[in-house]
Amino acid sequence: MYVHHMEIGGSQLNALELARETAARGHDVVVLAPPGGALWDVARRFGLDMVTLPTHLTWPSPRNMARAVSAVRRLRADVVHAYEWGPAIDVALGPHLLLGTPAVVTTLSMYVSGYIPRHVPLIVGTRRLAQEATARYRQVRLMEPPVDTIANTPSSVGGAAARDRWGFGPDDVVLSVVCRLSDDLDKTAGVLEAMTLIERAGRTSPLRLLVAGEGPRSADVAARAAAVNAALGRRAVVVAGPLDDPRPAYDAADVVLGMGSSVLRGMAFGKPVVVQGELGFWRRLEEETLPTFLDQGWYGSGGAGVPDLSAALEPLVHDVGLRLHLGAFGRRVVAERFSLTAAAQQLEQVYRSAALSGRRSAGSLGRTAALVARDTARGRLRERHSGG
Repeated sequence: MYVHHMEIGGSQLNALELARETAARGHDVVVLAPPGGALWDVARRFGLDMVTLPTHLTWPSPRNMARAVSAVRRLRADVVHAYEWGPAIDVALGPHLLLGTPAVVTTLSMYVSGYIPRHVPLIVGTRRLAQEATARYRQVRLMEPPVDTIANTPSSVGGAAARDRWGFGPDDVVLSVVCRLSDDLDKTAGVLEAMTLIERAGRTSPLRLLVAGEGPRSADVAARAAAVNAALGRRAVVVAGPLDDPRPAYDAADVVLGMGSSVLRGMAFGKPVVVQGELGFWRRLEEETLPTFLDQGWYGSGGAGVPDLSAALEPLVHDVGLRLHLGAFGRRVVAERFSLTAAAQQLEQVYRSAALSGRRSAGSLGRTAALVARDTARGRLRERHSGG
């Protein structure tokens, strides 16, 4: 497996959990990852066999390709699994092209990048994305982001101790968000909107916000938190930074905010969740909204920003019974639909199929190489939607 970075984030944490589960099923699994990031501690705790890549967040990376080719050749790997579009480029133009090693790609983004070769088996995380990708990609599999419901439970790390860790009192209503602090999918914009909500709630509000994660916008988030706390005269916003084990951030929460697999982990902890998307989207998970999220993913686009977040939170802040009800509902959804064991079984089938029939396609690889070369020369290499 080749992951795109090791900072806190759903895609790479899912990759590590599936790597551990796949290894437990009797397979030899090696994870290739760039240096740095809190998830290296998670990988060590999982006992995973790791290979450190030389280059961080740069694609295409000839050095990473060379390291991947060397590792695949040395290990005599049957399949190389790339997570997200950057590693997909390096795997496609590295071990897949040069050694003929079958490739598999997973994208848990809300879009499929056009850089991903169209002949490789593609795993996506939402029904809608699977339907859209089928028109362009030869083999598309839907695998909703799995959650380890044994490790991620209300009893796994101790809620009271988690709240004490950051100084939260019994009367505080804690909103937790665990994410990579980047502009991708407006993640940081959502964190800043939550801070604005806290600021507007005033000095006497029970609301507090816990932000766990790191990324290119970490300094901006820390500065905004300091400004909000100064304005309110209290530590209303706690920026925890990167956590090698993010579970206490979920367990400390009364409500979890976020998107994708981060929301699913909050649900596994029995917490009510408010799903964030881009362009001001916020919506509470409840029985009526579940079908929408199962179709489009734990995400959305378009909304009023802070007013929508306020409306989604208002009944949760004042009604403990509703928090308990929606938390139990979310836990049931995760337990029934997002099992890590079932996902590992499905992934094993994908690997077996790829190993038997994962041939190279000159046309597909040539298209990827041409797109990458053109956009690199123009200084515009970035996530490209498959329609582009």
